[in-house]
Parts: sequence; structure tokens; C-alpha cells
Amino acid sequence: MLDKYDDTQILVKTVRKFIRKEAIPNIQHIFEKLHPADISKILQNLTPEERIFAFDAIQNEDLKASSIENLDDYTMAASLLERMPPEESVKVLKKISIDKAVDIFDEIDEEKADELQHYMDDDFRDRINALLKYPEDSAGGIMSPDFFSINENLTVEEAIAEIRKASKSKKIIYVYVVDDYNHLIGVVSLRSLITSDPSAKIENLVNSNVLSVRTNLDQEEVAKIVEKYDLLSIPVTDSKNRLVGVINVDDIVDVIRKETTEDIYKLAGTSEDEMEETKIFNIIKYRAPWLIISLIGESISGGVLKYFDGTLKTAISLSFFMPLIMALGGNTGQQSQTIVVRGLAVGKFDESGVRTVLMRQLNTALSIGFLFAFFGFIMAFVFQHSLNLALVVGISLFLSMFLSTIIGALLPVGLKKINIDPAVAASPFISAMNDVVGLLIYLTIATITIKYIGAL
Repeated sequence: MLDKYDDTQILVKTVRKFIRKEAIPNIQHIFEKLHPADISKILQNLTPEERIFAFDAIQNEDLKASSIENLDDYTMAASLLERMPPEESVKVLKKISIDKAVDIFDEIDEEKADELQHYMDDDFRDRINALLKYPEDSAGGIMSPDFFSINENLTVEEAIAEIRKASKSKKIIYVYVVDDYNHLIGVVSLRSLITSDPSAKIENLVNSNVLSVRTNLDQEEVAKIVEKYDLLSIPVTDSKNRLVGVINVDDIVDVIRKETTEDIYKLAGTSEDEMEETKIFNIIKYRAPWLIISLIGESISGGVLKYFDGTLKTAISLSFFMPLIMALGGNTGQQSQTIVVRGLAVGKFDESGVRTVLMRQLNTALSIGFLFAFFGFIMAFVFQHSLNLALVVGISLFLSMFLSTIIGALLPVGLKKINIDPAVAASPFISAMNDVVGLLIYLTIATITIKYIGAL
């Protein structure tokens, strides 16, 4: 790749300029000098119409396949393939690693997918359908069936010959050992093969202490195992312990990126699909559910204000500090929620470690509550010169921030317990809940103070 093309934004602007001029040779000239991953980045930053034009400008079939394979969004890749003649789409799919090809094929419109199957040879069709039977977010759904294994009955000399022959078409990271029925026995290192007697049997060199995962294991759990044990690849077995595929570290990186992005969008109360959506109605569908929850929450807040109308009329100065109570309570709740959701997502703690995490959040809630209660007390006293009001604000801030922190920590853990993604405890929900709690605490304490102690 040339240095002059090392900035994605500059490249996107340049390609857009050539698209407007319909200067196809210029686009081809740029793409010919770029790595496929860089082309994919450019395509992702273009509008759907621009992306189609730029992709059509690529004439080289291998470059088309590599560019599609490097796209982060399989739906985007599928939409590009759907526009091509079916025989060309199949040719491109065959040049993509089979696990990615299946993920992309799964996103293609059902009618178009059926049409493409008619243009596939029997072997390719069988391989596609064999992987399509697994859920896309499982180990089986992300594994590659293009793995290398040797039989335990081979000699070292025979095994090395097999490796030499297979290395021309396969990426060999670990040498897995299987029996006559394809059951996973273990793994043998290349070092052992090179240093051992050529006539030695593989079964005498195999390390049976090998980590593997079942096809039905969730991809997030697979990612945690690979990360924990620092693996470059992990074998996948079926329910009978037969070796059916491998998951490489590059697939795990994709999983981590996808799951993290998904959680971020969920925490914000929307969906990743919104990035590619062009219809306003569909964008509203992604956002509306959580905004409706906010609407309901704030309506309840309005009900709380109406209920305490008498208190507010008695001490109008209370209204000066309502935004403060609501904002600080909401922010601390969201901070606590984000920490716990992320910890659960990356496996920083499991169910056995929940107590420790909650105790840490409890201590945090107490400390931060006391600190900001003090600040709130000082601010109220300085601005309003009322000791009673300052006490109400200070106590309310402490209780509001304390409860918001605990709610933010407990809600994701509770959802995890009932097998619901903790990330759905989205910020709009936490924010609305904490607003109601904060107002209830503040105005209740104010009402009690006015009734039993005196004016604020």
C-alpha cells in the first residue's frame, strides 16, 4: 500500500470525487494499490449507492472476494453479492473462507439464496449447508471446516509427509490427532515431530490435554476460552467428540468486536442495524421502544411532582436542586451499570464473583454518595442560606446516588441470572428509573422536613 493512501478519510473523499465524475479507471487505479482490508474500510464509509458503484468498479474476482471477506458487516457484504449475476456471486463466494462465506450467505435474501444454490457445485453446496445448520452465534456457526488432522496410527515420517502435502492448501497452526472414527485424541507439536524418530508412532507423542469446544457453545464463551488460554486456534467437536472444525484467532477477534459493538448499541437503546438503515421509519423502530420507556418514566416523574405540588408551593427553592438530584443519580447509575455489564461480557467475573463485585459497588456507592452529599450541602447552603434546605439536598443526594449505583449494579446481574442479555438494561431505562427514585427521595425528605422541623 502506498503511503499517500494511508488515511481512510482522504481515500473516501477521493473515491467519492471519482464516483461523482463516474471515473471508473481512477477508482480501479486506487484499489489496485490498496490492501483488500483498506478497500473494505472505504466501502464501509460510502453510502449504499456509492458503495455499489465503487464495488462494481473492481474487475478482479479475487480482489472482489477479499474486499467482501474483510467487511465487518455481513449484511452489507450480502447486499453487494445480491446485485451480481448469480454465477458471479457463487464464484466470489467460493474464493472466500468457507466460514465467512456461510455467514454472508446466511444474510442473503431467501429467494436469491435459493437461486445461488442452483449455481453451486455439489461439494460447495454441501459444505455451505453443513455449516448453516448451526446457530450463527455458536461455535459451529463461526468454525471453519478447513482444518488439518492426522491419524494416531501414522508414523512421524508419514505425518510429516501429510503436513507437507496439506500445507499447500491449508493454514496449519496446530496438528490435531484423531482416531479411526475421527474422534479428537489430542494435539502434537511440530517440534515433537521434527525431533522424534521417523518410525515412532504418533499415538506415543500426542498430548491428550487439549482444549476443545462443542458446536453448540455460545461464541462469547468460545472467545473467553481463547482469550484466557492465549490460543491461536481451538478445535470444535460434535456431541460424540468427533472433530468437525476449528476456530482461529482472527474469527475470535471478529466475535469480540461484534459482541462489544452490539453491547454498546444496546446500552444506548438502539441497534447496530441503524448505521446502514436509510428509511426513517425503520430507524424510529430501533429507537422508539427505549424512548417509550423514557417517556413513561418521565411521565411518572411528572406524577411525582404533581403529588408533591403542595411541598413545592411551600418551598419554591426546592425546584432549584431537582435537576442536580436527577442528573447525579442518573449518571452514577449508568456508570455502575456500564462497569457491571462490561465485566459480565468479558468474563471478568462469573456468578461466583458477583458478591465481590456487588460489595465493591456498595463501597463505591457509600463513598461517592457521602462525597457529593457534602458538595450538595455546601452548594445549597451557600446559594440559599438555609440549613434545613442544605440538609435536605445533602441527604437526598446521598440516598439518590447510593440507590442509583446499587440499581445500576443489581439490574444487569439480575438479568444475567434469568438468562437475559445484561446489556438490555439500557441507559434510557436506568436513567428514567433513577429520575423517579431521585425525585421521590428528594421531595419525600423535603415534605417530612417541612412538616416536623419547619420551613426550608
